[in-house]
Amino acid sequence: MLNKKAYLASRLACGLGNSLYGMVFIWWLQNQTKSSSIVGICIAIFSVTAALSIFYGPIIDRQSYKKVSIYSMLIQVILLFGLTYVILFSPYNYLLAK
Repeated sequence: MLNKKAYLASRLACGLGNSLYGMVFIWWLQNQTKSSSIVGICIAIFSVTAALSIFYGPIIDRQSYKKVSIYSMLIQVILLFGLTYVILFSPYNYLLAK
């Protein structure tokens, strides 16, 4: 059975981390590229992904909450560490970070 308090705490931590990641990534991209157009395109990509949730949301809702939570956090952690690696070891290659 899913522990609701632990689930809500993990989703809160995930949401805060996601907000921090988005803010830092946009700031880093602006500093590296000095291009408002590239930053705007990146924000548009984030927005379109969120807007498409009405289509993939029902598919995800059919799955187990625990499974979806674990897999989504795992994927986010892998992507975050990958992005951190790209930023630290290849600071001018922002194309890989998109």
